Amino acid sequence: MDVEKAVLGTVDYILFALMLLISAGIGIYFRFSGGKQKTTDEYLLAGKDMSILPVAFSLMASFLSAITVIGMPAEMYRFGLYLAYMNIGFAVGTVVSSYVSIPVFFEMQASTAYEYLERRFGKFARTFCSLAFVVQMILYMSVVLYAPALALSAVTNLSTWLSVISIGVVCTFYCTLGGMKAVLWTDVFQALLMFLGIFAVLIKGIIDLGGINNVYRIANEGGRLTIPGFEVDPEVRYTVWNLMIQGIILSMSAFGGNQVQIQRLLTVKNLSRSRTALYVSIPMGVSFHLLNCLAGIVIYANFYNCDPMTAPNKPISSADQLMPYYIMSALGQYPGLPGVCICGIFSASLSTVSSAVNSLAAVTMEDLVRPFFVARGYSQKKMAFSAKAITLFYGFLCVLLTFLVATFGNLVQASLTVFGMLGGPVLAIFLLGMLTERCNEKGAVIGLVSSIAIAAWVSFGSSAAAPPPHVLPVSTEGCFFPNSSVPQNSFLLNVTSPLAIVQNSAAPIMNSTESSVIETSYENIFPLYRISYMWFAPIGFFSAVIIGYVASIIINLINGETKEVPEELLSPVLKFFLSKPPKSSEKNDIQISGPMELQSQNPSVTVLKSKENERF
Repeated sequence: MDVEKAVLGTVDYILFALMLLISAGIGIYFRFSGGKQKTTDEYLLAGKDMSILPVAFSLMASFLSAITVIGMPAEMYRFGLYLAYMNIGFAVGTVVSSYVSIPVFFEMQASTAYEYLERRFGKFARTFCSLAFVVQMILYMSVVLYAPALALSAVTNLSTWLSVISIGVVCTFYCTLGGMKAVLWTDVFQALLMFLGIFAVLIKGIIDLGGINNVYRIANEGGRLTIPGFEVDPEVRYTVWNLMIQGIILSMSAFGGNQVQIQRLLTVKNLSRSRTALYVSIPMGVSFHLLNCLAGIVIYANFYNCDPMTAPNKPISSADQLMPYYIMSALGQYPGLPGVCICGIFSASLSTVSSAVNSLAAVTMEDLVRPFFVARGYSQKKMAFSAKAITLFYGFLCVLLTFLVATFGNLVQASLTVFGMLGGPVLAIFLLGMLTERCNEKGAVIGLVSSIAIAAWVSFGSSAAAPPPHVLPVSTEGCFFPNSSVPQNSFLLNVTSPLAIVQNSAAPIMNSTESSVIETSYENIFPLYRISYMWFAPIGFFSAVIIGYVASIIINLINGETKEVPEELLSPVLKFFLSKPPKSSEKNDIQISGPMELQSQNPSVTVLKSKENERF
């Protein structure tokens, strides 16, 4: 049955247009101020003189995309509050990265993260990871751009392609003109809109239910507030173990092996300010993630006895449409409020896409084409112009690929799987380089390729063979239309107010449709295909570490030597454990007084060691 869509008002469209105009205006401002984007250092790294606060906002906004705003409430609605606990792993992984990885990038004065791989391993490792990043991000950009537009167009009269093209064009415009400074400051503006939109949803939802106590009661009775257990069974969808490990690996791969976040951390003057920006971003990111989790619980509490996905009139067809559907049903009568929330959703898209476009330009320029330009004697001005042309190319490519994503519906899930699948193995290669001395290029590449193949096999095999996951029960007992004046395709499901339902309904919440839980025999499914998707990234990470390290040792034994690693390419954590007090009998040892003493002043000096005291 076709369902009548909500109509956005004039005020909503004005707010949407204003958000785009302000974002574009920031790009114009930085095109004609400061360094005017005349050098690649100014264009790609903001001249390395940014203040802490905009960098912290940008780290948060680029790490959490529109998929968080759309997908996290849907996850809470269907499976409960489990993913909220992953924030503990996020915080731990971020702090670990600030001591393990980030100091190495600052010591190198690198323009891209993958420059480290060439200096530590070789050019092939750098080029391979750079190309993997390019493929990964252009596909992910298209998903981030298309997913919210599709979800919003399903429940409103907002055109999908008008949204995609306007967001894509504006994003490309201010990225190309204003460079990294424009991206960072638009992220600040967009992050504020993201918080404003989610607060509007939460405040209205809690007021409608008569307070947070009613939200808690309904969600608890509906099984949405379950705490993850300590099961060691890998087939359990969410446990303490996979939530913690997944959170740590995702945050470490973002801040220790992904150009998008590392490039932001390199826009400040020194390591101390970079760490401060990273620490400030932790409460921002965690709070926004938790607010989206709470939004999912509030949405469930409002629809607990009339699930819109299984209601008689079926106003929405998928969980991804829950957030925009609730925005229009709860806030539609207040002019401008739906527009504020929609601006928040698309701001999350803009911040992620602009960050990705800028980082793609940096990787392509510094890792792939700069040697060609340097060999031909290009000036800084010409290379800066080339970087702008590359940015423009990636922006329009993102919009074009969005049409491809729309053509192949399953590409959305596949691309998100690839994004997580590559993060673990790439992080492992960086850590093998920073935390070991024996790992070499051949071993690292063998580990990287093997782990990607293993992770792809498990993740895609699971997606194809595993049955649908068990979702929590929902109810449609409150979906009645007693008044003939209320049409069956009405956008609003309930005649009575949510508060009245909370106070007067005696129907049990757990009385759900049996079709929401599918019992499937697991006997004929390959064991690895039955494991939780939360283990895909850890499988890729640990397989890369083990295979890469063992392969390196074997190669070293075959060659009969272990190459010395310049000290500045090792993590301060490793150097701290390798440092030993001086002894008269150890004349060849070089004393390292602490984890932050580096050798950039004398790169020719290397640590002399014998095979007897080789420990990593």
